Amino acid sequence: MCVLIAIADALSEHPEEPMTLGVLLGLCATEPAVFDQAPEIPEGATRGEYALLLRLTVLEVHP
Repeated sequence: MCVLIAIADALSEHPEEPMTLGVLLGLCATEPAVFDQAPEIPEGATRGEYALLLRLTVLEVHP
């Protein structure tokens, strides 16, 4: 789960940019098992919004 926090931190560097599957795949490239733990990307989400969703997932808070 620490890897999800690291991904969330990386996404937070450019919070207003759109979140895409390609970005997530790129960040998970070295640890593909993390991709299975990551939540689905909501349509129209920014990187900052998805970073928050990742942090909530790590904390096991389900909106």
